[in-house]
Amino acid sequence: MSRTRSTGLPAGEVVLGLVIERPDHGFSLERRLKERFAAARFAYSTAYSALRPLKKDGLVRVADADTAGAGSAPARKVVYEATPKGVEHLRNWVRAPTSATVWREELHAKIALCEPRDLPRLIDIVYAEELACGAELERIRERMVAERRLGAPPATVEEEWSTLMDRGVVHDEAAFWGGRIAQLAHLRDYLEGLREEAERRALAEHRRGPAENRRAG
Repeated sequence: MSRTRSTGLPAGEVVLGLVIERPDHGFSLERRLKERFAAARFAYSTAYSALRPLKKDGLVRVADADTAGAGSAPARKVVYEATPKGVEHLRNWVRAPTSATVWREELHAKIALCEPRDLPRLIDIVYAEELACGAELERIRERMVAERRLGAPPATVEEEWSTLMDRGVVHDEAAFWGGRIAQLAHLRDYLEGLREEAERRALAEHRRGPAENRRAG
């Protein structure tokens, strides 16, 4: 499926998720896209642009056309709904690994559009990204240790300045990856709590069924 991208976030899947949540027309989808995923900074008309390939690929279809306005030629708003193929496509996307490390917007979109049954897979995805970020942080730390071991003074003023700037970048990268790991760990704890609560509710519902049947009998 062709995609309109902002900061790494596939607009097609996000718009599809919004349509699955509630059938809607293009103008309203534009508003919901801006409100729900403001950090992605989607361009205006992103939803309209995404609907065309979604419809072409059979992931959404026209459900109805609302009549709006007054006069002899009222405007008609085409309402789209998801097809079974579209629902399956989104569920597969939600459960797939994020396309690149720290594409935060994509991960957040998957969580925002997930269902309870998606939680185990999403927890695995978050943990995998934690490990990837940890590996990146370890690589940076190894570079910092190696630079300290070398310890040779720069030969020129230009080299000294370059060394100082490189050191600032490396320290900033280390702080970024460390913070990202902490964020992901907190997010994973939150999702695991939701999964445990969902499992407790499902178990209680399972136990309630036979008891109600016995009382009815």
